Amino acid sequence: KTENASKSGAEYLDPLMRKSTDFKSWLAKDETQEKLKDKTVLMYCTGGIRCERASAYLKKEMGNEVKGVYQLQGGIERYLKAFPDGGYWRGKNFVFDKREAVGVENPDGDGGVIRKGDKKKAAKKKDGDSAAKCVVCSAQWDRYVGKKKCYTCGVPVLMCEKCMSLKPDKTPGMQLKVRCPLCVTGNITVPASEAEFTDNGIKNKVGDNQKHVAASVLKWGGGHSTKKKQGRKTKGKMVQTESNDNANE
Repeated sequence: KTENASKSGAEYLDPLMRKSTDFKSWLAKDETQEKLKDKTVLMYCTGGIRCERASAYLKKEMGNEVKGVYQLQGGIERYLKAFPDGGYWRGKNFVFDKREAVGVENPDGDGGVIRKGDKKKAAKKKDGDSAAKCVVCSAQWDRYVGKKKCYTCGVPVLMCEKCMSLKPDKTPGMQLKVRCPLCVTGNITVPASEAEFTDNGIKNKVGDNQKHVAASVLKWGGGHSTKKKQGRKTKGKMVQTESNDNANE
């Protein structure tokens, strides 16, 4: 993607976001606005929904300071349907359903268990065929399986089958091996479970001066999944108790 953009004269900007709500913080930076000033901006995302909102917000915040804001209608999802050979797209498009990820080689998605055929395909891949790698051993790997998350910020990470069998995310002393590229580059070491955040996980309470805490975290279910599970268990016990009381009556 970056290579094609540079060949056409366009500059590819990666916000390096952990989640879409980080866009507001990224756009508020002086260096970001300086980069976008007097430029024509094209935005794209998975299926066109997030960039619909982001483009509207960019227009609202910068107005006439940018020449124009455009977006890829339908996102990469629609683009790959329009161009079955992939067009200018490289890699896979991670989607939020059972298909897992969609690409030129597998338009129906990668979702499901890892089959022997998948392993053979992975073994045949040469260096440079894919930028996707296992976060633990750096071997080429492009399957989001096992629901593995970054130890320090909670975003989904790629972990190969071999490393999954070693369970580094559950082994004391090995957890820091399970970090996303952003956390590795930023030398983030504080576990996501120990960092307290406000403003939908964007501002941390630990302190802005502590450089080893992620700037934002991703907590599935809005960060309330544990409480919800406990609530369901408690509710189940209450219903069971009430049933027993009624039976005794």
